[in-house]
Amino acid sequence: MPKDQRSLFVRIARIAGFVLAGLVILILLAAGGFAWWLSRADLKPLIEREAGEALGRRVTLGSFHVRWGDPLGIEFTGLAIANAPWGSKPEMARVGSFSALLEVGPLLHGVLRYQRLRMSNVTVVLERDPGGIGNWKFGGGAGPGGLGLVPKTRTRFPTLIDFMGDRALITYRTRGGNILSIALDHVAISSPGDDTPARLVAEGAYNDIATRLDATTDSFATLRDDSVPFGARFTLAGKDTDIAFDGTMREPLDFAGAHGELSIDARTLDDILGAMGATAKADLPLSIAGVLDRNGDHWSLQPAKGQMTQSQFSGDLALLEGGPGEPDDIGLDLEFSALDVDEIAAAFGGKGPTKLDALPLHPAGLAEVNLTAALTTPSLTVGGRSLRAVTLEGRLAGGDVTLKELSFALGGGTMSLAGTLEGKGEDGRLALDGRLTKADVGTIAQELGATGDEIRGRLDGAATVGLHGKALGAALNGGDGAAVVTLREGEVARSLIEKLSADLRALFRSKEGRVPLTCLLGVLTLKDGIGILAPLRLESREAIVIGAGKLDLAKDRLDLTVKTERDSTNFFALDIPIRISGPLDDLGVTPLAGSGETWLEQPSAAMNTLPPALRKMAEGNPCRD
Repeated sequence: MPKDQRSLFVRIARIAGFVLAGLVILILLAAGGFAWWLSRADLKPLIEREAGEALGRRVTLGSFHVRWGDPLGIEFTGLAIANAPWGSKPEMARVGSFSALLEVGPLLHGVLRYQRLRMSNVTVVLERDPGGIGNWKFGGGAGPGGLGLVPKTRTRFPTLIDFMGDRALITYRTRGGNILSIALDHVAISSPGDDTPARLVAEGAYNDIATRLDATTDSFATLRDDSVPFGARFTLAGKDTDIAFDGTMREPLDFAGAHGELSIDARTLDDILGAMGATAKADLPLSIAGVLDRNGDHWSLQPAKGQMTQSQFSGDLALLEGGPGEPDDIGLDLEFSALDVDEIAAAFGGKGPTKLDALPLHPAGLAEVNLTAALTTPSLTVGGRSLRAVTLEGRLAGGDVTLKELSFALGGGTMSLAGTLEGKGEDGRLALDGRLTKADVGTIAQELGATGDEIRGRLDGAATVGLHGKALGAALNGGDGAAVVTLREGEVARSLIEKLSADLRALFRSKEGRVPLTCLLGVLTLKDGIGILAPLRLESREAIVIGAGKLDLAKDRLDLTVKTERDSTNFFALDIPIRISGPLDDLGVTPLAGSGETWLEQPSAAMNTLPPALRKMAEGNPCRD
């Protein structure tokens, strides 16, 4: 290279070196000046603006300070995040004080990693809009991959190596308008790193019920990976109730997509009732366990097994969260080993067996929940009486009840009931249809306290009843309806025939014997609580017995007159009418000597007023001919 060219090259290189050196010096001076400025600048407006744009909400701070280094030291007070425009309160969240050590390196990848974080005096208001969207769903401009100052979803949740908080209050307004309150006296979260399990411990109260939460979860790295479920195992312990969950969630911040084993062990129902906002107490033990699934607003526990008092049960439970102002919808499909309604009532403060007459016809609070129930049990105790092979299937919605089926064993047959219950306030209106099939009349008599030897045979019946009032007893006293009872393929004690016909041979008979029964037909019409029994007819080859009378439900009294038809009895029969009357628990029998009671032989108009189904049943009985 010529000397003059080499000289030019060296000169240019020197000039470039001077320029580069100068640029480096300028950069260093600028950086130092920027750091000096940052250490003294008021960053509060910048943070408020950036956070507000990220969340799509107004964010304000009382004070904000940064200590530069790695990790960064951040302190602020009086953080307030505005609520959604439709929210019930102006602020969704407020933080009294905040101090943290934040690692710088992870910030370059859009992740907040707190070495140490402390928060206190926190209030959070959670609620949903009419479309079911929570106010914690932010709509700011920051994309899903960007840095989130407050996590919008699980993908933007920070890593908390050492977190402690105290004096926090979280309220959640359900769609039905109820307020659930969570007070956190102390919260601690810890994890060795991003890829290791995290531990969560919290002490406080749920709706004023003292509670402790102890949880172990998957790592923060898993939490931020929304392509996989997030695992969590926790126990929630109260004074009388322990709850445990072991499973996964698709959206942990909302408990959405939850799936796993759930168990509840309640020594009394006090904690559960208190958590639901009720003031009632119930010394009633309950345990239940099953697989919990949540899909949107639908929750289910199936299959489920549990025990209430001494009764074991199994089946499925479901809950559909109601919309704004609407009740939740609960579904129960359970089989009980036994069910004692009297014991359950006593646990809620009742004394002695349930008094059926005093039961409200339209209990208060029916409109607060919708319920679909399918329950079965081989033994049900209510009002001191035991029922066997009980099945209940019905629907409660909008405060009204539709009873699809209530059936139980009676007299070797089956009693089935169906109907509706509607009302306003305490006033109820019940429409009920009943049917008795393939029952043994002797067995029914024994269950009612009689000997059951006088009449045997298959008994069928049907009834329709309309009731109106506040309590079941008062409603029965003013009820309207009708009933038909028929008997086929039976037999009657010869002694009963002779007593009804006043047969002189009954005075000398030593062996009673039995007489085949051709048929039996009884029709009862009910009006304002007074039942008119007519016609009543029993036919056998020995005699035809007819009768009629009145049943007063208000006074629990019966006044019934029966007699034999003269042409149907033998020579020795006196055919004296008999009156059976008095309180139902102390009936008296009086012969009506010298009285023919011919009015019993007059046709009854009741048959023409029966509902079609009951009339068809009565007209199909041979005693109707």
